[in-house]
Amino acid sequence: MKVLQINKFLKVVGGAETYMFQLSKSLQDLGIEVKFWGMEDSENIVNDFQGLEAENIDFQNQDLFNKLGSIVETIYSKKNRNKIAKVLDDYKPDIVHIHNYNFQLTPSILPEIKKRGIKVVQTIHDSQMVCPYHRLYNFQRDQVCTKCVKGSFINCIKDRCFDGSIFKSTIGALESTFYHSLGYYDKYIDTYISPSTFLTNLIQNRVKKDIVVIPNFTQVQSNLSLDEHKKEYYLYYGRISDEKGIHELIDIFKEINLNLLIVGKGPLEEAVKEKVKENSNIQYLGPKYGDDLFKIVKQAKYVVQSSKWFENCPMTIIESFALSVPVIGSNHSGFKDLIQDKKTGFLINFDNKNSAINQLREIDMIDVSKLKKNVTNYYQKNLSENIHIEKIISVYKNVLSN
Repeated sequence: MKVLQINKFLKVVGGAETYMFQLSKSLQDLGIEVKFWGMEDSENIVNDFQGLEAENIDFQNQDLFNKLGSIVETIYSKKNRNKIAKVLDDYKPDIVHIHNYNFQLTPSILPEIKKRGIKVVQTIHDSQMVCPYHRLYNFQRDQVCTKCVKGSFINCIKDRCFDGSIFKSTIGALESTFYHSLGYYDKYIDTYISPSTFLTNLIQNRVKKDIVVIPNFTQVQSNLSLDEHKKEYYLYYGRISDEKGIHELIDIFKEINLNLLIVGKGPLEEAVKEKVKENSNIQYLGPKYGDDLFKIVKQAKYVVQSSKWFENCPMTIIESFALSVPVIGSNHSGFKDLIQDKKTGFLINFDNKNSAINQLREIDMIDVSKLKKNVTNYYQKNLSENIHIEKIISVYKNVLSN
């Protein structure tokens, strides 16, 4: 079997790229041939089709929008349609597995794949198909927004969702309207994969095709050498930003005698340093990576995730579960897919400060060892790498047989 992985970035930018490269490594270990196509970049991890990569487009670059041709290319790219045609004719894959492609690669590439009779599987990593801004969050108002899920994409323009820019927001709304009105997402994709039931339910407001739910996986190893001393800390790790509820989390822990470690980086790093410096029970450790990070995770009593915005299938939860650490998460979105309340962790409302304080005090009195056993069993039965790869290959075989 030959698989072509398509993603706008061929370097690790976020969770989608991490997942794509981990999945591909697992497939290659099973003897499946995998190649990649996306934008050119000096930091790319792979370069399978030199000279045929898509042009590198930075949607955040204001200069991009000074030329009409560049604006059109972010919605429908003839250049990329021609390039993918040559890639397909050269490689002749059995399956194209698509990840993130809007605005840089654009859905213009889909007809070229379909007309060659090649099967197309898409993993949905975000809410792009129901939210032009793909974040379901209005940063100007600092609140979750689902106006476009069932309503008009004009809401994106009205609320200036893209960086407060009416111009960028108009491009986003036009792109969504264009491809939905032409039925691209039903016509050219054979099977969708979603990492969560939460995201599936959102997408099915706009897409008629069946969606297979397969949670993400991790290659984190649980056999880390650890400090033998028992740890009694709660851990937040991830992006240090407002939508993650980091300010609210710190305010809650200031009121209770529980130790909180914060690991990560982001736009609020300096604000967090200043906010915690006079609290002996809260420490900000900065960013940590690889085994240095996962040793901290494995020794935590609980991992805490307090996101205000909707999460799809948080890798922090899957990594924590792989290390037998229960998670306390926000009572919404993808958290409810992964966390079995009172069994593998707890779901609480962080936006209600007094309620969250009372719940955390009660949680701290519970024997965590039973939850750790539950987490281990749940992970092995539902989220392990082997189970994930088996499900992916089953999807591939099903689309090929149809």
